[in-house]
Amino acid sequence: MTRQVSHELTEAASRPSPGRAVAQVGAETLARPSSAGLEAAGVTAETAASPGQPPVHAVAVHVEAASLPQPVRSTVALLVEVLRRETAAADVRTSAIEALGQAPWPQAQRAVFAFRHDWASPLVERLEWSSSVVRTASGGELRSARRFAPRRVMRYNVGHGSAHDALVADWIADHLGVLTWWPLPQYAVALDAAAPAGAMAIEATGIPDAAFVPAQYQPQLDDGGLFWDTGDGQRRALAVDGEHWQVLALADVQDSRFWLAEPLARMLRPGALVMPLVQGVADAGGEMALWRPGVAGGTVTARVAFDAPPLPEDMPADPILEALPVWPDANWRDDPGATGSGELTLIDRSPAEPWVRRDDPWPTTTLQRRYLACGREQITHWRARLYRMQGRVGECWAPDGLAPVLRVTAAAGVDDGYLRVSGAGAQAYWHRAAGAVILHPDGSRQHVLTGVYHHDQGGVLVLRSGLAQPVPAGSRIVRLVRCRLDHDAVDFNWHTPALVELTLTLRVLPPQRGMTYEEDYGGGGGEEPPPS
Repeated sequence: MTRQVSHELTEAASRPSPGRAVAQVGAETLARPSSAGLEAAGVTAETAASPGQPPVHAVAVHVEAASLPQPVRSTVALLVEVLRRETAAADVRTSAIEALGQAPWPQAQRAVFAFRHDWASPLVERLEWSSSVVRTASGGELRSARRFAPRRVMRYNVGHGSAHDALVADWIADHLGVLTWWPLPQYAVALDAAAPAGAMAIEATGIPDAAFVPAQYQPQLDDGGLFWDTGDGQRRALAVDGEHWQVLALADVQDSRFWLAEPLARMLRPGALVMPLVQGVADAGGEMALWRPGVAGGTVTARVAFDAPPLPEDMPADPILEALPVWPDANWRDDPGATGSGELTLIDRSPAEPWVRRDDPWPTTTLQRRYLACGREQITHWRARLYRMQGRVGECWAPDGLAPVLRVTAAAGVDDGYLRVSGAGAQAYWHRAAGAVILHPDGSRQHVLTGVYHHDQGGVLVLRSGLAQPVPAGSRIVRLVRCRLDHDAVDFNWHTPALVELTLTLRVLPPQRGMTYEEDYGGGGGEEPPPS
């Protein structure tokens, strides 16, 4: 027998009703299985003690607790709060991470920090090395690195005065300490043309392919040395179009095209931003300031995946200057600063002339420099320089900015061992061995090691290394000092995706005591200057 009713409220069903079709079933307890052919527009079941028999068709099923599985149930929406096989089992454990759907397996879907960065304040990218420096009484230093790759920390500035800014605080509270996806706004690419839904390629210009690396870029150490593990090798990106965003799975990245591993889910209009995604963890809660209900602004800090090491071929060393790289001069928009410190200890306190000595047997001169890198190429070069320094481990030559610039008054050949120069106050700064860069009038340059400065017919600067090419008259000579970084953390202040500001402090390294200049800086240098 077949019955059809428009509405049925069942408190307890002790017998099945075959062929039942209702618009809505509100059941508190189903003690017996439902019969075949149950079709309902809405089923609200609080407790189902027995499985429903197939087929069961419903538009929406709201189940609070299901102690046994429900076979062959097809619904449009299924909302399950707790799903247990046996409610009385002692080994059932439901943690918060499972209840929120954030399963810890590698293939699980990760949350995305899909909030735009506010470029009113710079995006800060920090690289943190860990190095140990031990100084000896003779002035020597022993430096060792404790970290193979620098830790990478991003500080985002969020809040645009919109009504959903306060969601950032809730997002951080829900995902604090959880591995999530974080975008890199400094590598964002704007689309030139629209991309329809279902497309497998996206056209764009100026794509930095080196930035779209696998999101699980981790350094590993094995018997063969250090290598970079890419995990599953999948590259992901975040596409932001107005108020909408979606995650893209990239199969390949070219200079002007993104190849997708999965079809595009939603259409992207011209001007949409595509930026790489990396794995990261929020370090601490965001510092949010509430302007009015729903509108907030502040900063969010996250420790993201390691950065891909740049190629060392783009920053060759200078063989003349002991195979150390030469850094460019700083930007003179801000006054470069130099700090010299030392401590004197009074040994004899008698009325006679006291004895004094320095507590630190090495100079403590530091140079504060601020550099501006414009364009992708310069930013890549600066990143390569810092990776080569490895914090306080590596060394470099840098212009000191203190010694006056000398000008060559007479042309010098390759076989000459000195340069005729002129300059105000040169004897006060060029009195010891150092490095120097010679700037030719045609724009070329060469590096040499210099000795002491002599007064002879206007001034003579002794060379301790040979010249690679002749030096014409009118060339300028800038003194270089041997330095290393005085800190292990370097901040990249991204003002725009193409403009980065770096503030660095360099410590001047003295020559090791007990060694001559020839032994410390490399011998040679040609002939002695003519007698005065």
